[in-house]
Amino acid sequence: MQYQLIQNFLELPGIIGFSLMPLDPTEASGQAYSVGFPQGNGPEQESILAQGIQQIISTTPASLEFCVFQFGPYQVELHKVENGAILLVLSEGELPSEYSKAVSELMQFIKADYPALVDSIQVIRAEAIAPVSVPSAQPQTARLDDVVAAMNSLNLVTSRYLGPQLVANHWRTLQDVPWLSKFCIDTDGTVSVIDIDQQLSAEQLAEIRLWTQRFHQRCTRIIRDYDTLVEQTLPTHHRQLLFGQ
Repeated sequence: MQYQLIQNFLELPGIIGFSLMPLDPTEASGQAYSVGFPQGNGPEQESILAQGIQQIISTTPASLEFCVFQFGPYQVELHKVENGAILLVLSEGELPSEYSKAVSELMQFIKADYPALVDSIQVIRAEAIAPVSVPSAQPQTARLDDVVAAMNSLNLVTSRYLGPQLVANHWRTLQDVPWLSKFCIDTDGTVSVIDIDQQLSAEQLAEIRLWTQRFHQRCTRIIRDYDTLVEQTLPTHHRQLLFGQ
């Protein structure tokens, strides 16, 4: 859900990107997480902007929850949030009427589940830097039961390291194609499907493979040598179904 929330926010007219930045830049654990900026660059890479932001933060009263200022042609908004961080929104031109609601929803998610939002930001950035290409290798179609069996096989391997609940959450977070909502992900990580023809079309198989590769990308950042683990433990025919190789 956080993934789609971020995508919807970034698609608003005038929005260039946003960052979660440490309130105190001197803390060793403080790290900025940016998304939407060209080439994946955020204000932490723009030294002049970063210095200006930190100067504003250091000179504003602790009770101040929000401020806005111009930086060249851009408008910069700073919203103080929990977890010792601020939300920075960079925009250009006039913002649409739905912006206020959108930024309010984003703030609510930051406060409710900061780590999950950070995780979604990293997934989106990884996809922007290295877009996933859907392999064209055969087969171009497949039977639904075979694909579900392959997904459950992948989940069995992954659950040994992440636990079934986290595996289930990763699948659900990335479940952003409407028809994929027919795939039910139980709390134990088991995949089942309702109301889908047994013979998948080439387009459906491609979308399942893209979904699987996004799941794989996320697990790769968490589990050391996950690529090797999957290659060595996932049956060859299941790997070919899910990854086309």
